Amino acid sequence: MLVMETDKVISALRSKTRREILQILAGEPKTVQEVMESLPQKRVKIKYRESVYKALEKLVDAGLVDKYYEKEKGICYKLSKTRLEIDLSNGVVEYIQ
Repeated sequence: MLVMETDKVISALRSKTRREILQILAGEPKTVQEVMESLPQKRVKIKYRESVYKALEKLVDAGLVDKYYEKEKGICYKLSKTRLEIDLSNGVVEYIQ
């Protein structure tokens, strides 16, 4: 199990937009543009691509999303893991799986 920084994870999950982005990435890896195009289906209104990029980078920083380069598509994002456990008594977040 990988232990992550609790404050970063909780901060990243605080935003409804970032939680919706996690659901979008659950299907398959996507570029910033593909995530942005998927958000209206989730009833999330975002005007600027930069806002999506910043949300994705916050998720990467929290360890919830991986960022990598794919030759055909460019920079892509994918979920790191699909489940985590937050131990409030110890202030620890761990990946399960």
